[in-house]
Amino acid sequence: MERLRTYSIIVNSGDSIKSVAVFGLFVKYFNPKMATKKRKVDSEYRAFNDEWTWKYFFTVVKDKPVCLICNEAVAVFKEYNISRHFTSKHKNSNYEAMSEYERKQNVESLCKKLSGRQNFFKKVNTIQEVATHASYIVAYNIAKNNKALSDGEFVKQCMLQVCDVLCPDKKIIFRL
Repeated sequence: MERLRTYSIIVNSGDSIKSVAVFGLFVKYFNPKMATKKRKVDSEYRAFNDEWTWKYFFTVVKDKPVCLICNEAVAVFKEYNISRHFTSKHKNSNYEAMSEYERKQNVESLCKKLSGRQNFFKKVNTIQEVATHASYIVAYNIAKNNKALSDGEFVKQCMLQVCDVLCPDKKIIFRL
């Protein structure tokens, strides 16, 4: 039994280069540019419809549709994907039986809860950033003055600068 041999020939036809594969007597034209083009869903620039908020209990968080009930994110801004999540995950919940007015009220309370959770983490980050900034101030003063923290006046000066950053409203207490 004879093996089928494969030959590859590159043909220049006008503006594009085509690869021709020869399989015995069968000739197939293949455009390499067409093979590399894939449809990317992320590049379709879909938009979130505000109606989906009260209809399916979804909102947008950092360019992702997020369910207000279970906080799961759906990959694409498509109504089918969002409705499928709502019907499959929350089918037996009381959210489906609500009227439009009740849904809108419930959406408002769920949005407030979500923003409260997000603000909690923002507050923690700002406290950490301020504490890091205060430690940099102390390190800068130690390096600048070339003194140890055993000098009382130097420690007081450092503490006043740290107090300006951490709690500026209580700076007067430290000055006394």
